[in-house]
Amino acid sequence: MGLKTFLTAGAMALSLAGIAGAQTLEETLALAYQTNPTLQAERARVRASGEAVTQARAAWLPSISASASISNTRNESSGGFFNQSNTVTPKSYQITASQAIWRSGQITGGIDQAQANALASLEGLRAIEQSILFDAANAFMNVRRDETIVDIRRNNVEVLSAQLRAAEDRFEVGEITRTDVAQAEARLSASRAQLTAAQAQLAASRSSYTRLVGQAPATLSEPPSLPSLPETIDEAESIALDFSPTLRAAAFSEEAALANVRVAQGAMGPSVSLSGNASRSHDSTFAGDESTRYSLGATVSMPIFTGGLNQSRVRQANYTADAARQQVAVSRRQTLENVSNAYNNLLAAQSVIVSSREAVRANEIALDGVQQEAQVGLRTTLDVLNAEQELLNARLTLVSAERDAYVAGLALLQAMGLLTAETLDLPVETSDPLAERPQANFDLTPWN
Repeated sequence: MGLKTFLTAGAMALSLAGIAGAQTLEETLALAYQTNPTLQAERARVRASGEAVTQARAAWLPSISASASISNTRNESSGGFFNQSNTVTPKSYQITASQAIWRSGQITGGIDQAQANALASLEGLRAIEQSILFDAANAFMNVRRDETIVDIRRNNVEVLSAQLRAAEDRFEVGEITRTDVAQAEARLSASRAQLTAAQAQLAASRSSYTRLVGQAPATLSEPPSLPSLPETIDEAESIALDFSPTLRAAAFSEEAALANVRVAQGAMGPSVSLSGNASRSHDSTFAGDESTRYSLGATVSMPIFTGGLNQSRVRQANYTADAARQQVAVSRRQTLENVSNAYNNLLAAQSVIVSSREAVRANEIALDGVQQEAQVGLRTTLDVLNAEQELLNARLTLVSAERDAYVAGLALLQAMGLLTAETLDLPVETSDPLAERPQANFDLTPWN
């Protein structure tokens, strides 16, 4: 049985009866994708990182500035038989332009660094998007699981209440002892306590859902089947090495660190620039005075001695690049570990589902037999209570295992870097602040 087939069956078994107008998992994920404040903040940070690219490129473009000034000056002088006074209003206008010609690789290195940092930021956004989608889907499945558990435990309280009433009736006619009645009372009290705990857990799951999605869960419909999953762990790991956003972000960070080395090295080389200036002034010294000036020049500069500052910056940049290179290796190992854990968790949950289904079937048969034997005096009340408890435990285990298998499938998609709005075919307009996302070569079938 393939993973997709198995997960589909698990999702169907976990689902409650379909209700018209129920909220779907796709709708839940679309709400989280569009409204989650963590995602909104990260998208803004990615746009901010994109502005650094524009700023770095601006270093290759000419810089032009203009200025103007005006003032009023009154001069008075006296001496002998002559008194003089005059008023001038000096005005000046100036335009200055400069153009970088050569920076020993500092500008190109700065541009490459900014681009790599922006792409690393975009991959970080992809990782957060997938984390939010996973958390929202997990919250969806938790609410459904806990609702099912509450229903099972509420039904168990009703069954034990009926069992207690029957025990009391049989005690009145002398068929059983007070001990049997006390055992039924104890089981009912424990069942009521477990129902209260299950209701509290459901409330917590609903609160988590509200935090992630932005609204309280309504009636939740059954989840759809997951996209196609790889049949082997090797295939899953190969996909993850290509599309894991964490690994890709680390690789872009390494590129940025290497570009920073070029920037630091460029500070030790010569730089060449052109500059031009045009100015015009009126009434500078006396009324009617006017002058115009034009200049054009080239500047070459070369650091001779900086007290070891530039050399230290180069060494620092190299050390940072070494650290970034090692971080790529760390991310690669972490990615492979995440894939392995998710894949094995999925296999484990599948095994639990198989055994739990068999346990439920067997315990239903056993309970029916024990109840019939108790009616003819071959079994005690405790035997019936124990059989009911074993069936309850098997049903609860099955519900949890079905949820675990579905969530493990989502975790595997996330570990491979494919838990995206596109892969899940969500009804949203995808947001890529900087560039198009990479497309997987793996054959993916969107949700039905």
